[in-house]
Amino acid sequence: MDPLQATDALLAVIEEDRTRQCEAIEADAHRTAAQLLGEARSAARSRVREALVQERRRLRDALAAIDAALATEVRLHDQRGFRALLDKTWERLPSVLAARWSDTGQRSEWVHHIVESARAVLPAGSWTIAHGPGWPTPEREALAESLERLGIEATFVEQAAFGPGLEVRSHGNRVDGTAAGLTADAGEVGARLLEYLAAGEAGARFVAGLAANELGPRP
Repeated sequence: MDPLQATDALLAVIEEDRTRQCEAIEADAHRTAAQLLGEARSAARSRVREALVQERRRLRDALAAIDAALATEVRLHDQRGFRALLDKTWERLPSVLAARWSDTGQRSEWVHHIVESARAVLPAGSWTIAHGPGWPTPEREALAESLERLGIEATFVEQAAFGPGLEVRSHGNRVDGTAAGLTADAGEVGARLLEYLAAGEAGARFVAGLAANELGPRP
């Protein structure tokens, strides 16, 4: 082989090797690019998923805050409604009790309740029963007879300042069943009215009826 042919052969080998190396470098570059592209896409998907998770969490928190605000507003609205109803009921309570004392049947229940309460805490013997006006003599006489059979001697004293109701006294103790006495503890009366409201629709109708002067509470 002459020098010219040898040179051509060497150049061919060099070119073949260069081509092979270029192809290897290009293939490696493609693999690297594909790997980087895959990693970039994976990272992008992860960022999107994280962003979606954060957005869902933000929306849940916002909805929870809205629900809490609505619940608070509803509760405050109910409380304001209850307060207004209680205030109206409290204003009408004296006239409702007066109407109850004026009714024969309801007055009888009232007297019976107070007398039974007095029997539970006062000794038999001499009782003084002070009462407001409008209690007919026959009813008082009938009560006196029934108490006498129980060993109780009743003396009735009418006091106009008492208003509706009665008060039983014995040996320095007393059971106050007057309208003023029954409503003296505003907190207790208000709590009982709220219990009616908490009892549901029936209780609400009762209190609404009381506020409209249609019903009266039992002493």
